[in-house]
Amino acid sequence: MTAVDPAAPGEAPTRARRRHRWPAIRRPRRPAFGATGGRRWPGRVLLGAAGAWLAFVLAHLSLSGRAWWWNLPDLLPPPLFLAVPLLLLPFAPVPRARPARAGYAALVAAALGLGWPLAGVNPAALRPAPPPAPPGAVSVFSWNTFYWDQLLAAGPAGEPIRDPDRLYRHLHAQRADVYLLQEYLYLDPEWNPLPVHALERIRREFPGYQVAVAGELLTLSRFPITLERAVDVRPWLSRPWPDLPPADSRLPAYHTVKTLRTDLLVAGRVLSVYNAHFQVPVVGLPARDPDTAEDALARTDLRRANYRAVAADVAGNPNPVVLAGDLNTSPAMRLLRTLPDRLVDATAAQRSLYPTSWTRYGLPLWRLDWVFTSRDVGVHEYRMVPPAGLSDHAGQFVVLSL
Repeated sequence: MTAVDPAAPGEAPTRARRRHRWPAIRRPRRPAFGATGGRRWPGRVLLGAAGAWLAFVLAHLSLSGRAWWWNLPDLLPPPLFLAVPLLLLPFAPVPRARPARAGYAALVAAALGLGWPLAGVNPAALRPAPPPAPPGAVSVFSWNTFYWDQLLAAGPAGEPIRDPDRLYRHLHAQRADVYLLQEYLYLDPEWNPLPVHALERIRREFPGYQVAVAGELLTLSRFPITLERAVDVRPWLSRPWPDLPPADSRLPAYHTVKTLRTDLLVAGRVLSVYNAHFQVPVVGLPARDPDTAEDALARTDLRRANYRAVAADVAGNPNPVVLAGDLNTSPAMRLLRTLPDRLVDATAAQRSLYPTSWTRYGLPLWRLDWVFTSRDVGVHEYRMVPPAGLSDHAGQFVVLSL
């Protein structure tokens, strides 16, 4: 019998062919993050979070201080700009596909690099301290007093009463040559500003000091005051706002003057000192309804006008300059960058790695108070002074030389 070729076409398969086993088919492994298919949601979430945060940082850099509707994002705690990318950074090994891992790392690194200057960290604290102050240096104490002495104690029914002695003891303890004090005012039950009539006692408490007042701003100087100027914001508004100042206000300058310039004669030279307290971003005058877009637009315009007014006055001032006060501006708010290049942030003289000046619920949160100087002013000491329960702002003590 003739053998049948099992491979011949058209022939019936032999028993050996019927028993042939095909190689086992391996199921493909689930692809790593960044490939197609498979369980990719952890990687997708991380990549989306990193991209979204970087987009927010870029938007913040573009819109902060420019768009009125960015007022609420402007209030984010500055440390978040450092904390969020640092929290995302440890997850960089999660993507196993190299392109996705590299993209994730690039997003996190970009967010960290762009957000670092907004976080309020002071790396200069790690450098050597500034040189000691020479003889004849000037000490300046700037402080938001929290409505002067109105809210320092409570009466039997819980109503606020005045306790001025505590305030003056705290001021005397600073032993400063110049005092730049904000919120020299009282409030009525509807939170409208009222004038303080305490100049007679102030002069008794600080004999030999000269006094300058504009609205809520009070400057005391051991040096002669050769010029006193209230810097009005109205010429620098982008549009005229009605009710500025309100017709019924008992302290009209509170609404229009947020910077007081005094020129001091120090050892034969003139030092221009700017005492400033700018409007807050979300609550304030002139608008009476703080929940409207019109009010948010007005507040943004007023805050910009404050910076423009100071920049214009400094630009025409040939003297050495010090600008200090409660600017109601955190390190993350871009309005700080609108100050003229002539002014230098004095934070480099701080010994704190994370300076704070604003306290809430007993916790030091971040910084709203600043000191800037012209480049021809030496800064030898700069520190925050705890308010001793008198205010929600720390004071700023700085030692300068000309």
